[in-house]
Amino acid sequence: MKMTSWPLLAVLFAVLPLSAQIPDAKPASHAQESATEAKTLAPADVEQVLQRIYGYDSSIQWKILRVRNAPIPGMTEVLMSMNNEFKRLFITADGRYGIIGDWMPFGPDPYGPAREKLRAADGISRGPERPAVVMVEFSDLQCPHCKMVQPVLERLAADFHQMKIVFQQYPMPKHLWAGTAARYADCAGRMNNAAALKFIVAVYENQDEILQATADEKLKGLAQTAGLDAEKLSACAATPAAEAQVKKSMALADSLGILGTPSIFVNGRLLEPVPDASDASYERVKKIVQYEIEHAGK
Repeated sequence: MKMTSWPLLAVLFAVLPLSAQIPDAKPASHAQESATEAKTLAPADVEQVLQRIYGYDSSIQWKILRVRNAPIPGMTEVLMSMNNEFKRLFITADGRYGIIGDWMPFGPDPYGPAREKLRAADGISRGPERPAVVMVEFSDLQCPHCKMVQPVLERLAADFHQMKIVFQQYPMPKHLWAGTAARYADCAGRMNNAAALKFIVAVYENQDEILQATADEKLKGLAQTAGLDAEKLSACAATPAAEAQVKKSMALADSLGILGTPSIFVNGRLLEPVPDASDASYERVKKIVQYEIEHAGK
């Protein structure tokens, strides 16, 4: 799923008054109350407000995907689609205002917090053990755009031998066999990292031929082609341990606030917009990787 990025100044174009519609909104006199006391709103409350604001126009369609605590302390973050575009809605701690837009990391080391979290990335990898820079990709093996990005990562791996690339699982709920493929890939990585890399490429190349009903058999065949023991891999993929590993990877992605796949970080810097297979896109990412190598540890 390709994401729509929103620049920082986008927050200025839409500030929505919410307090009149949220039942438990705090009065203005409590606006200075500690942000730690703010509670995440229920999806039903958010839906009620959106209906009140946009209900006049049937051409405006939205769907609430997730409601959670925002990276900004004290605020609620609503991930939603509106007319088939991803949007983030931030609701203030007192429940009086909503801001449509995005946040960006800031400070002397803006990507430090994400970089620290990404130390937990333990998926299939390529590159040196002591890299100058680490790229972490959260991907879905059924995602068409993830397939499109794979050749870009192959080129980057060839150009930057000092970079380590880590593949993390993030199967999207709407993709029916992605979860199965994620468990297979995770087990493959623990059995044979080099063969697991071949397995990932094979799954991407055969995306259109894999169906939910026959996913296991197809994935076993691709695993065998990649040099893996298909029966052992299938047995591993059916275990609670494999499911737990995939959920762990997804929890890491959620902690970083990503919206979809592929989401790619270079030394903690999220690449936005998501790269595509064009030469122009590749050159842009190449410049970012080189820049991060030059500024590693700064």
